[in-house]
Amino acid sequence: MKKTLKMISLILVMTVLASTTAFAGAVPADIAGTNCEEAVKTLVEAGAITGDTDGKFHPEENLTRAQACIIIVKTIDPPASLVNGTATQAASKAGFTDLKGYSWAAGYIAYAVEHGIVKGYPDGTFKPGVNVSSNEMLTMVLRAAGYTEDKIGANWPADYITKAKEVGILKGIEETYPETSTKGMAAQMTFNQMEALKAMAPVLTDDPQGTKEDQPSNIPLNTGMVFATGSFDSNLTTFAGKAVSKSTEIYTYSTKKEYSKDMKFSDKEDAYRKDTLYKFKDAKTPAWYLVEGDKITKMILPRDTGFSGNVYGVINGTCTDTNVNDEAVTGFETLTATKAITWFGKKGLTIPTLTAGDGQLYELKTSDGEVQNVATADSPKGKVFNELTTSKAWTAVNEYSDNVITTSNGLISVKRNASIYVWDEKKNEYKAGSLSSVKAGKEVRAYDVSDDDAVEADVVIVK
Repeated sequence: MKKTLKMISLILVMTVLASTTAFAGAVPADIAGTNCEEAVKTLVEAGAITGDTDGKFHPEENLTRAQACIIIVKTIDPPASLVNGTATQAASKAGFTDLKGYSWAAGYIAYAVEHGIVKGYPDGTFKPGVNVSSNEMLTMVLRAAGYTEDKIGANWPADYITKAKEVGILKGIEETYPETSTKGMAAQMTFNQMEALKAMAPVLTDDPQGTKEDQPSNIPLNTGMVFATGSFDSNLTTFAGKAVSKSTEIYTYSTKKEYSKDMKFSDKEDAYRKDTLYKFKDAKTPAWYLVEGDKITKMILPRDTGFSGNVYGVINGTCTDTNVNDEAVTGFETLTATKAITWFGKKGLTIPTLTAGDGQLYELKTSDGEVQNVATADSPKGKVFNELTTSKAWTAVNEYSDNVITTSNGLISVKRNASIYVWDEKKNEYKAGSLSSVKAGKEVRAYDVSDDDAVEADVVIVK
């Protein structure tokens, strides 16, 4: 079984965002007594929207297609890395030709497009600065909440308006609403489906991948597959120049030296493991793969291949299995770049003493996907691995605003694409979080792991 991030569908988020910095967390002064007062207050508290630089919300103003995407995605509240990427892996790009000057919204737009919340235009543009219509906004909320055309109907906008009324998206909105959505209307629509939108957030399952407990239920036959040797790109979107689906099924089997176009596969299930794509960043390897449509949807890879370099993550536990040489080895159940990945160590690897919930980030030095060394910020092997919480222990957050954590020991700047991990006391494990997890009253440990000359947190661990 895999400990993987499983995406159901994505949501529309509305950050009423000016191109300059806004005051996050403060309730705008101009919403008292308005129809959208409760909606705006709730979404501000959730970190989904902000006021403008003047401290107001301007509920009667229009909002753009870019802003509508931000509101919805922030309401869903996926890990920041899935929107903005991480220090070690760039975010997905929507590929539109007219996003210059919209870097602040590009990740949210790509996320919304990728999950079917909104679409671009046939000419390859997105028109991010065009005002979103009221019917487009309710359509985005419907799609973000998981309603597909087969549940709505094919006639737009009539069937979408009918469904929006049926599920309560238009509750609190005048029957004769304007053609162009206002910020207040967008907030109200999003608020009306807030529970459904949050339910669309990533779900983390529990078991480590790549072990005997994660054997495939059926032998992954190579019928229809192509044999090739190639490399995955840094964002794991292509292999040997072919596009790779994010939901590609990954199986590992045998060693690289056994791979050829004439190789024979075992008929024993325990010879195979199910694994995760995220272990193979930049890896060059022979592979068998199946193309469906225009993307690779299934791959069989050698068990002795994978990413080579330093990875940084929290460790939720260890497991044991045999490696490809039938040697007993230890695996580390980690969250790396907010994704659940089990990395196996080399034979005889020294296992560090792990203390549950201590907020410690680990550096795993890997070669072909096998861990060669495990280190902390006290004794790193990589070029940059520094703890920014100077006490090197849990540190109370006095305030978090504009990507800056204020503590009694000073200020910590946080990257917008930081990986956020939250310690779950009940489950006794870390889970992927988002920037909204960082708030006053919480405790954090923060780390800089990227060689970019900026002293900013790439990883923040919260409890």
